[in-house]
Amino acid sequence: MATIQTTIVAIFLVACIGTFVEASTTNVNCNDQIKQQPMQFCHMFLSRYEEVNSVTNIKQQDSLLQRCCQQLGKLDEGCRCFEIRQFVQLVQREGAGWDPSRMKRLLKEAPSLPKTCSLGPALCPL
Repeated sequence: MATIQTTIVAIFLVACIGTFVEASTTNVNCNDQIKQQPMQFCHMFLSRYEEVNSVTNIKQQDSLLQRCCQQLGKLDEGCRCFEIRQFVQLVQREGAGWDPSRMKRLLKEAPSLPKTCSLGPALCPL
């Protein structure tokens, strides 16, 4: 009986350690990818102010989105949501000066950015 319990505990520990190592490796890998491919256009797109819908503003937003999608497409699929989540958390921590409607738009648009870019999962959990 003690051997079965010891075996079960050992299997559980191996599974937990494997999960932790995999998660740590993913974060390191994503941080490396993000350093090689800065995401400034995605940050600019997600940070933009809502402005009057003039033709010029729409073209600028479309251009930012296109460039953002190109940058996002250079990251591994698993790193896309990681990067988006990191940016949203940064804004939530240090986003003094963000009015409520701008923050609401960020929280609405950020999770679906890979889908908007036709790059991946329907939603990134924040």
